[in-house]
Amino acid sequence: MSFQVKVLPAKLHFTVENNETILQAALRQGIDFPYRCQQGVCTSCVCKLRAGSVHYVPPSPLTELDQQQAFVYCCLAYADSDLELHHPFIRG
Repeated sequence: MSFQVKVLPAKLHFTVENNETILQAALRQGIDFPYRCQQGVCTSCVCKLRAGSVHYVPPSPLTELDQQQAFVYCCLAYADSDLELHHPFIRG
């Protein structure tokens, strides 16, 4: 099963499969998505979740504050639905 991802304000659209992270899907489709460590440490790929839901293979990298602010670590997050994300530095 696949889901659609929209990244604002860049108005980017791409598809994520259920066996890949959001970052893996973006890179596979040639999207210039910011990342470094791919382990949830550097926070380069962190987006704000505007709509939809994601899950992580335990343990989750999210702190309580991250959860309250609806942050998504795209290098570790798997989509559970269509998503709308916000990342101020991604260009379309």
